[in-house]
Amino acid sequence: MHEDHHPSLSFFGKNRERWNCFVCNKGGSAIDFVTEYTELNFVEACQWLCQTFGISFENHSPAKSRIKAIRNKKRLKLEDVEKPFSKDVAQWILDNNSLTEKGKQFLFGKRFLNTEIVKQLNIVSIDDSKLLVEKMVKAFDSETLQDSGFITITNGKLYFRLFTPCLIFPYYDKRNNLVGMQSRYLGTNVEAPRFQFISSQKTRLFNLPVLNTMKFGEDLYISEGITDCLALLSAGKKAVAIPSATILPQFDLIKLKTYKLHMYPDQDNAGRLAFVNLRRFFINHYAILKAEQLPEGIKDYSDYYIAKHGRQRS
Repeated sequence: MHEDHHPSLSFFGKNRERWNCFVCNKGGSAIDFVTEYTELNFVEACQWLCQTFGISFENHSPAKSRIKAIRNKKRLKLEDVEKPFSKDVAQWILDNNSLTEKGKQFLFGKRFLNTEIVKQLNIVSIDDSKLLVEKMVKAFDSETLQDSGFITITNGKLYFRLFTPCLIFPYYDKRNNLVGMQSRYLGTNVEAPRFQFISSQKTRLFNLPVLNTMKFGEDLYISEGITDCLALLSAGKKAVAIPSATILPQFDLIKLKTYKLHMYPDQDNAGRLAFVNLRRFFINHYAILKAEQLPEGIKDYSDYYIAKHGRQRS
């Protein structure tokens, strides 16, 4: 329905016949959903629903060829966004790398984060992707690497998919299973994406295992992005992170409704919209997300933490 590959879709109503997407703020009936998703017109959408659910539709002949073409188009689109993820290769990357000086400078020199927190979360960094690939070739066969999600092949040569130098943030589910990785680019190439994901499924919340340490009604902070989450954790708060302002993993968010939820919204339009969408989600699930205020002129919690702890260390 839109270019965000991680939509946050909710169904409601007596028969769950109404829908709303918290990312693009569209919603409506089942017919509206079909017209949005398939690009069929109103009549064709009605025909599609009747054909799909075996309902008689005698007054109009169904546009079978167009409906079939739309189905095939959407099926291909969904298949295209599926990406492989090898837990074995991902774990090897974590086991065979540590924090480089560039990684330490970013986390500790610039952001004053707690070293124990970073260690507990198994965060590492990679400076030289060529050297990394050479080591990976010795540890895994070519087919395993090609199917891992971490390697691309160009002109017969293997390349690491993530831009380096970068930090690597591992994602775990509540049972501490490794389910994905996110990189944070540390270089100077302005065309390189700042963040990249490799995941076995739709992006999850970061730091889900913290829920295993919590009791009903305990304070939990939700941040927009990992660096804000690390700052909250370093400040002694329990926190999880949505990967970005437009990615709201409902499958995981529903697990948070038994806690006392707080958020420092980023002071930009995207951050404010993320908070509004999150608050709406939790209201629909009988929970409250409280907005905490940052000092005037401070963009996000990470900047607030840096300003506070930078003064303490100077």
